[in-house]
Amino acid sequence: MPESANGNTMPYRILEPIDITLLQAVVTALEADISDRTRVAAALALQNAALAAALELHNTDLASALDMHNTDLAAALALQNTELHAELQRRLTESESFNRVLVSLLKKTVLDQVLDIVCSEAQGLIGATGSAISLLTDQAWLEVKHRLGKPLAAVERLPVDGSLAGRVLRQGEAVRLNDPALFEQAQVYQWPADLTALLALPLYVNGVVIGVLDVVNKAGGFTEEDVRVMSVFANQAAMAIEHTRLQQQAEQLAVLEERQRLARELHDSVTQSLYSVTLYANAAALAQAAGKGEVVAGYLTELQQTAQEGMRDMRLLIFQLHPPVLEADGLVAALQARLAAVEDRAGLQTHFRVEGERRLPIAIEEDLYWIAQEALNNVRKHAAASHVTVYLHFTAESVRLNVIDDGVGFDPPAVRAEGRGGGGLRSISERTARLGGQLKYTSGPDQGTRLTVEVTL
Repeated sequence: MPESANGNTMPYRILEPIDITLLQAVVTALEADISDRTRVAAALALQNAALAAALELHNTDLASALDMHNTDLAAALALQNTELHAELQRRLTESESFNRVLVSLLKKTVLDQVLDIVCSEAQGLIGATGSAISLLTDQAWLEVKHRLGKPLAAVERLPVDGSLAGRVLRQGEAVRLNDPALFEQAQVYQWPADLTALLALPLYVNGVVIGVLDVVNKAGGFTEEDVRVMSVFANQAAMAIEHTRLQQQAEQLAVLEERQRLARELHDSVTQSLYSVTLYANAAALAQAAGKGEVVAGYLTELQQTAQEGMRDMRLLIFQLHPPVLEADGLVAALQARLAAVEDRAGLQTHFRVEGERRLPIAIEEDLYWIAQEALNNVRKHAAASHVTVYLHFTAESVRLNVIDDGVGFDPPAVRAEGRGGGGLRSISERTARLGGQLKYTSGPDQGTRLTVEVTL
């Protein structure tokens, strides 16, 4: 290996002379290639930067769009939830309103009062100005039973055939008319000329249409929502109307049964007393003609006692027929009058105690009065008692009636086993059941009788 001038060994050896021109050309080419690569790298860097900026902008726009979409979606969901909540609250309010109306209706016992509430609530529910209720009286006619507001229904009866009400009755579907030009064609006869809108609804009870409810003249006309709301209301109103009609029929039947019972008692007691009076009078006249003075005196004494007994029975029947103070002054006053008019005059020692006195619905007072009266009749006729106590206890939730006597009593298990007890106890039991109350009586031979009726209000 050759050495250098300074004596060091050189790592390589030049065998041929270097071509400077060629070397320069190679260097120049390499420099040009490097320059091109640098430019390409710079262009790529710029392109990458532009792509990165575009991608970042796109991501920003996408994120912004997603945020806007999510915001809009959240707002839409919030609005929908608000609307759903409002609808739910409205339906709940409707349901509560319907329940209040139904409870109020079922407390009424007079049909006119029920119909008035139905008409008034129907107008208020949807903003109508007038209303009417027509009920089916036979297969051919509807009778306008109640009307309220303005305008008022102009006729009393409607034919089922050839009237809008009859069509609603037969088809069992609501009819909504907001165009006065259609009224004549629709055969709307019961309303006057100033009618502007009409909604007629069937009144269903157990799948049978018993009548038609009309509501009229709502500003802007009636809507499908009005039809939905009023259809629910009409069904509840129909139940209340039918309940009241059935209750009135039951009361009429009870009156008829009471009259029949009074007729039987009149025949059994007063007629028998009058017949006995006649017999004693005839016997006294015959004895007088025969000059038997002592016998005449005896017959006259018997006649007097029989006549007094007949008067007591007649007074009792008159009081049973119509307690005059019950409706005017209430249950307490009616029982006081009964005890004074009947039991006191019959020689019974009476005691009447009242706690928490207040008026009750007349239907409840009537049944409680008849129960007390029947119990007192049993005491007077069968107990051979010398004392009787009537006790009334009122609370906010209930009323309790006690009738207590010191008479001969009876054996309740034996009476139930033998099916005895007479119409009095059966009548008391039936009236207590009608009130939804509880009946208890305790008695025993020579131990008197205690009757208790408790009714939850």
